[in-house]
Amino acid sequence: MKLAERMKRVLLSCALASLALPAARAEAPLPVSFGSGFVVSEDGYVVTAFHVIRDQPQILVGPLERNLWRVAQVVKVDEKKDLALLKLRLARPALPVAEWKDVPIGLEALVIGYPQPRIQGMSKKITDGIVNGDRTESGDEGFFQFSAEVQKGNSGGPVLAPDGSVIGVVRAKLNALAVAEKTRDLPQNVNYALKSASLKQFLEAAGVPFVSRSPDLGACYRPFETFQQAQASIVAVVGRKSPEVKAQISHDQQGDSFRNVSIE
Repeated sequence: MKLAERMKRVLLSCALASLALPAARAEAPLPVSFGSGFVVSEDGYVVTAFHVIRDQPQILVGPLERNLWRVAQVVKVDEKKDLALLKLRLARPALPVAEWKDVPIGLEALVIGYPQPRIQGMSKKITDGIVNGDRTESGDEGFFQFSAEVQKGNSGGPVLAPDGSVIGVVRAKLNALAVAEKTRDLPQNVNYALKSASLKQFLEAAGVPFVSRSPDLGACYRPFETFQQAQASIVAVVGRKSPEVKAQISHDQQGDSFRNVSIE
């Protein structure tokens, strides 16, 4: 067997690390899961990763103004694409979806989300890298590889071009320790996202209005500018096995808002 083919099989045998927090197994969902999401329509539609909300009876999105969290309804899921569409009472600007055909290899890629919130706190974090190339070892061309750092809690968050358009949805990262154990070489920042082309197909099938545009490759945006432009549209998503929360807002007539939601 050729060396390249042997290496391909080795890498395929190393499971991709899920980035939901905690990484719930399908056969034994844990009480609380955590990820990131982003607004795709000003009508209150939010996209996240399906594995973040799988088998969770209550979905909360936040933290919003005054540390409020709001109950979201699951509108559509696509398990193969690992996408979920949520609907809630939310007035936030929508992020435009980039035309994937206009995304070049080597484009700067930025991730904004909520990595490891139990350790790093409930504030958005930004990391940057580049689009490294297509993910081809799995035979699925719907994903691409990028180098911006991601951790548990980033799942479902956007991968952004510098102009703030969504070029992908954070899916997973390579299990570096598993690969190192087999190859004696530690891979660094090998992460995967669903391409914006697949996200567009998902939103079109759901009948959700959204803005699509080519990324602005001529403009020069610094990471802090991208963060300032996009951060209001990025939220945390919590899935809970129990609908209990610490405190419900008594004056909320709609009954869908909560304060001080625990992620423990």
